[in-house]
Amino acid sequence: MRLARFALAVVPCVAAACAVQPPTDLDTLVQRDSTYLAPETLEPFSGRVVRRFANAADRIQIEGTLQDGIWEGELTVYHESGRIRYQGDMHAGAQCGAWVENREDEEAGSAFSTLMRDVESLSLYPECPKG
Repeated sequence: MRLARFALAVVPCVAAACAVQPPTDLDTLVQRDSTYLAPETLEPFSGRVVRRFANAADRIQIEGTLQDGIWEGELTVYHESGRIRYQGDMHAGAQCGAWVENREDEEAGSAFSTLMRDVESLSLYPECPKG
């Protein structure tokens, strides 16, 4: 009986702690140079962020993670069509590793054209630090 009461008291707390926070709207943060700050405290922001297209709030334009106000980890930027425009890793605010860069908003017509465009769209930056 005691164990059941303990479980009933602890499980909601654990579930709340494990809940995934929704990403923060990038436009609500204060930008100083290349650092994003929490508007309430003006301290560097850490967490997942998104920006939606101004004319299509149901579509994401940018999604990524800020660590101490600077881009860190995977960053994805989309065309309005939903096709990935840029995608790759960031470290301390700089691109690193392999990136996909699709300047074209639309897919190519044939499989060969798509493959050639995909190969041409790869960019290599300095290797990302391990860890």
